[in-house]
Amino acid sequence: MDRYAWLPSHQQHAAYSLAHADNLIERAGRIALDHTRRGTVTLNDIVVGDFATMTVTGVVPLPQAMVRLASDALNQLRSTLEHVLYAEIEHRVDAPLTSGQARGVEMPCTSSVDKLQEWATRRPRRDVDVLQPGRDLYRRIADLQPFHRRNSQDAHPLKVLVEHTNHSKHRTPSLAATLIGAVTPDRPSDDIQVTMPSDRPVQVGDVLARLPVGRVVEVNLWPKVSIQRPHTQTWHILIHELRDLESWVRQTALPTLIAGSTDVSPLPPHLDITVGYADFRTALDAASPAPAADRLEKLVGAEMAREGLPGILLLHPHGVPHGQALTAWAATLSDDEVLQRFESLHGLEWHDFDATVRAMIDEALNGHRGPTGPLHPAPRPHAQP
Repeated sequence: MDRYAWLPSHQQHAAYSLAHADNLIERAGRIALDHTRRGTVTLNDIVVGDFATMTVTGVVPLPQAMVRLASDALNQLRSTLEHVLYAEIEHRVDAPLTSGQARGVEMPCTSSVDKLQEWATRRPRRDVDVLQPGRDLYRRIADLQPFHRRNSQDAHPLKVLVEHTNHSKHRTPSLAATLIGAVTPDRPSDDIQVTMPSDRPVQVGDVLARLPVGRVVEVNLWPKVSIQRPHTQTWHILIHELRDLESWVRQTALPTLIAGSTDVSPLPPHLDITVGYADFRTALDAASPAPAADRLEKLVGAEMAREGLPGILLLHPHGVPHGQALTAWAATLSDDEVLQRFESLHGLEWHDFDATVRAMIDEALNGHRGPTGPLHPAPRPHAQP
C-alpha cells in the first residue's frame, strides 16, 4: 500500500520544500552545537569576604550565520504552507485565478471565527468560491487557526510561525542569545549556592555560583542557545523552536490542507535535494524519516557516549591498563555503533554487565567484535545546543 497516496501530484512540491527547510535547520543546529563546544562564556572567581563567586566576565558572540539560517528555515516553512494553499486553490477552481485573486491568496492567522469569515469574504477572496465559509477548503483552513486555543493563542504553532516570519522579513533578523539552562556542581553541598536559571540572556557580571573561599569544586555549565518570539518576548531553545514548528507544518498543517486529516503518513523530512530524481517515488524512497533535530540529538548523544564509554570500561580491572587504547577504539566507532554499545550497558545484571564489558575491551584491544549484550531502553546522554 502506498503510504503517500494522500499526496496528489499537484502537491508533490511540498516534499522538496520540507527537505530544504530540514537542511536549513540542520545547518543552524550544527553551528549552535559548534558554538557551545567552543564555550559560550568566560568566567572568573571573584572573592567577596569569605566567599568566592563564579562570575561571568564575557559572553561569546553568537555566529550570525546561525541566526539567519534559522530565519531562513522559518520562512521556508511558512512559504511551504502558502504554496500548498495556493496549489490547492488552483486545483479546485473552475477558472484560473485573476491577478488580483492570486495576490489575495495567503494562509490566514486569525484570533476568532468572525475574523476568519471576514478574511474569506473580503475582496478579492470573496469571489473565490472554494475559500468561502461552508466549503471544504475553508473548513481545513479553519482547523489550523489559533482561535482553537482559547487561552493560549500566542503559543499556537501557526501564530508563532507567522510572528517569527513577519518580524524577520519586515523588521529585523531573528533575535538569538545564550541563556544559562543550569549550573550543577559535581558534588552538591549545602555551602555551595548556584543561581537558578534565568529567563533572560546571560550578561557580564552575572553570578552563577557562590562558595566558601578555599573550596575547590568543579561546576558544570549548561548553556541554551535560544531564539526570542517577537510577540511575547519570551526565549525558547533555538533547535526546539525549529523542531516544533517543522513538525507542526509537516505532520499537521500540510496533511490537513491537502488531505483534510492528520491520519496519514507524514512526509519524510530528510532528502538530499542537491541531486535530481527520475520521479517522485524515487525521491521518497531516498528520503529519511529522521528530522534534523533528531539527527542533531543523536550526534550529541554519540559524542557524549564516545567520551564516556572508555571511562566505563576503565572501571573494569581488565580495562585499567589500556586507557589510551580504549579511547582510540571509541573514536573509531560510528555514531550508531557507539550509541549501541553505550546503551547496551544500562540495566544489566552484574554478571551480564561484566561479560559485556569484557567483550568490549577485547574488541577494543584485539579487533574481535564479540557480543555486547542485549539492548535495553535507556536515556541517551544529552546536551542541549
